[in-house]
Amino acid sequence: MLFQKLGKFVVRYPIAILCFWTVFALAAAILPPHWDDVTLDGDLAFLPAGLPSVEAERLFREAFPHRQSKSQLVFAISRKDQPLDEDDLRFADKMASPLQNVQGMLLYRKAIDDNSPQPIAVEDELPAPLQYAMDAWEESALLDSKNWHPLWNMAYASQQHGDTDEEQQYRQLAVALNPDLKDAELSLVPEDPYDWNQFDVLTRHTTVRGDMLASKNGHAVLIVVETRNEFMATDNIRVLQEATQYVDAWRARAQEAGLAHLKIGVTGNAAIGGEMLMAAKESIANTELYTIVLVIVILLLIYRTPMLLTVPLLSIAVSFIISSWLVALLTQVHLLPGMEWFDFKVFKTSRIFIVVILFGAGTDFCLFLIGRYREELARCRDHDLAIAQALAGVGEALTASAMTTVVGLGMMFFADFEKYRNSGPAIGLCLLITLITCLTLAPAIMRFMGAVMFWPWGDTQQFVERSRPVSAGWWDRISQLVCSRPGLTLTVVVLLLGIVGFPSLYKRITTGRAVEVSYDLFGDLDDDRMAKQTALRIRDYFPLGESGPLTILAVNPAGQFMEPEGQSITNQLAVTIFDTDDDVERVFTGEQPLGDRPKFSLSPRGRQILLLKNHSRTKEFFLAQGPKYSGQIALFRVLTDRNPFSNEAIQLMDKIEANLQEEIATLPPPWNETKIYIQGTTPSIRDLMKVTTQDQKRIELGVIVAVFLVLLVILRRPMVCAYMILSVLFSYYVTLGITELFFRTVYADTYQALDWKVPLFLFVILAAIGQDYNVYLATRVFEEQKRLGLRDGLLRGMTTTGGIITSCGLVMAGTFASMCMGTLLGVIEIGFALTVGVLLDTFVVRTIMLPCFLALMNRFAKEEVPSQSGPPPEENVSV
Repeated sequence: MLFQKLGKFVVRYPIAILCFWTVFALAAAILPPHWDDVTLDGDLAFLPAGLPSVEAERLFREAFPHRQSKSQLVFAISRKDQPLDEDDLRFADKMASPLQNVQGMLLYRKAIDDNSPQPIAVEDELPAPLQYAMDAWEESALLDSKNWHPLWNMAYASQQHGDTDEEQQYRQLAVALNPDLKDAELSLVPEDPYDWNQFDVLTRHTTVRGDMLASKNGHAVLIVVETRNEFMATDNIRVLQEATQYVDAWRARAQEAGLAHLKIGVTGNAAIGGEMLMAAKESIANTELYTIVLVIVILLLIYRTPMLLTVPLLSIAVSFIISSWLVALLTQVHLLPGMEWFDFKVFKTSRIFIVVILFGAGTDFCLFLIGRYREELARCRDHDLAIAQALAGVGEALTASAMTTVVGLGMMFFADFEKYRNSGPAIGLCLLITLITCLTLAPAIMRFMGAVMFWPWGDTQQFVERSRPVSAGWWDRISQLVCSRPGLTLTVVVLLLGIVGFPSLYKRITTGRAVEVSYDLFGDLDDDRMAKQTALRIRDYFPLGESGPLTILAVNPAGQFMEPEGQSITNQLAVTIFDTDDDVERVFTGEQPLGDRPKFSLSPRGRQILLLKNHSRTKEFFLAQGPKYSGQIALFRVLTDRNPFSNEAIQLMDKIEANLQEEIATLPPPWNETKIYIQGTTPSIRDLMKVTTQDQKRIELGVIVAVFLVLLVILRRPMVCAYMILSVLFSYYVTLGITELFFRTVYADTYQALDWKVPLFLFVILAAIGQDYNVYLATRVFEEQKRLGLRDGLLRGMTTTGGIITSCGLVMAGTFASMCMGTLLGVIEIGFALTVGVLLDTFVVRTIMLPCFLALMNRFAKEEVPSQSGPPPEENVSV
């Protein structure tokens, strides 16, 4: 009744509906907030509070307030044929000089309020913040004696401070290097420096930490720029682009200086994060482009009516603009008074799923509407009446199928991982908007276009005949074949697909995971990315864990690690870490700032260690300085020879943690109460693995229950609903098996495991969207059975829906396949898995498994007298 009224309303007021959606779309496109302004990204930054790595991060920030860096840019200079010679090292120093100069500028601007540029009173010594800036400029000048920028900046700072002698001295030195400065006015240079939100610059000359930046074999040195940006901050895209330009400029200088043998690149977690964000951006752009192209091509192949393309394309475009804006708007709700608790977030990579699901499902909705419209048009030959009757006929089925997907995606709200909790409902909301547009805007466009929609066929009869998507005779033969031996057919299909599906199911039952998954975010990147190339190259000279060291915090409120007893405990714990595994390369502590195994030595290196351990920078780096934890926390920086993203690194970390706990238990009071916290990439990956595994189990159960209840409300047949759930679960495990087999074969030696997001997104989307075709088929079969009887109704339902469901399945599979055009391996794996899953649902579950089950049920059901209500269409056309 509702959709009958809606059909009449749309036919009567198409202009009003078109105007409403047009104004809504224009407002959404113009008004803030815009998608790119509010979207976030990253995984490790959105772990729930209370996890060990999150607590360790919080404790680290409180105990070491001066250590505000959150990610790093690492510039690597190396040569393969021999160790770096003096010319090579001087070139590396020159490359670091401009970065150190910019560091001084940032420190100076921080010390001097730009809004109050008044000269500072003359004092005997500079204030500490200004002295830090002068120190940075002095180091920049020492790194490159021909760089006049730091000298000019020191002259400017001295002028502002009122020290005329220092000003003249630095000015003369700068003019000696650049005579054009003789009559120039002092100012900070360069005028437009790189802004990488940097906190510090470390070189091989940096006290305490400099030794960490030169390889043991002398083949490589590193320049580290510590930044305040998060690992996956969207600003890292810009930072990486500028850092890449910086590298390109110095590569050109190396060529000019006759140092072409040097390999120069940039890496570090900030660069890797930027590369991942750029790859995600490229994947989104490729997905959008290929999705639109595939939808257009498939629709042309199906209907061969160009004007008909405007119905789904315009409807989906409007829904995409509006739904993206509404999702972005939800991120601002927490700014309203009393709504601070509504902390909704949206992520950039969610756009990929929004695009493919909206275009796939939206096209499916329009195909079913157009397909039913063709039936009604063949029956009544009246354009307006056919639109109204089509909307009345498919409205309930479209709403029901969409709600299974929306409810399934909505179950992700119960996840602890913020990226899951926010992404599922966001995609579900977008799909809901798409449903509404397809039920109102799409038929309004059809009504408005009138006879133009039939071009080039000209009239309704030619349209029905020539735009027929698939021959009904073909589906008639398939339905007869399937229903003649349903038991045997179903058994053969299950056994054949079970060859790849049952192993995944067995692993799920015995281990809790259907397939092995990888959390190696680094492995997602293409090998041609500079950050990855550089990281792989320096692995020949530095431990694998250099890009993600373990930061271990030993906390004992009753102890004092600055005292002799605490220093002894520090050495004892460091030895325990070294003894854990041979892959532990270096352990940097306040007692061993060079990372060596603790031992007393009067060798030159031993004397260097004795000098460094008493240095103020060493104490700042390795002992807590915050007033709350002063002397109560000792820091251990552990380098291992394992990929920090790998399962092997997690296993080693677990072993280190266990050994430390055992060692602490043997210590005398109060040291036996020392607590261990581990911060860094590897512990964050371990927590991510833990929380996402728990979330997957919770979401899977929620999706199964929710989708079953929705199906039960729609069909009111518990046995059929339960079988639908089981059939989709079966196709899920078969799809996982096929996906793992495919990528294991294609990538061979480099294959680790499927990306960790594949199983969950495949399950949620397949369990929800996969039911759409089941619902379409079942509702039509039950409708026809009331009129024709059990067997004839089943045959008729399969025949009339076969063509349109196949078309919809191909469209949906095509949109998911567009995800494979991206550059992130994880996105490619998800796209491949979803494509395979949808094709299985289309050609196996819907075509064979569900009809076989319904045919078997018919044998045990009591045949009712057909009502014959409602005349059949005048011709036997597929929907």
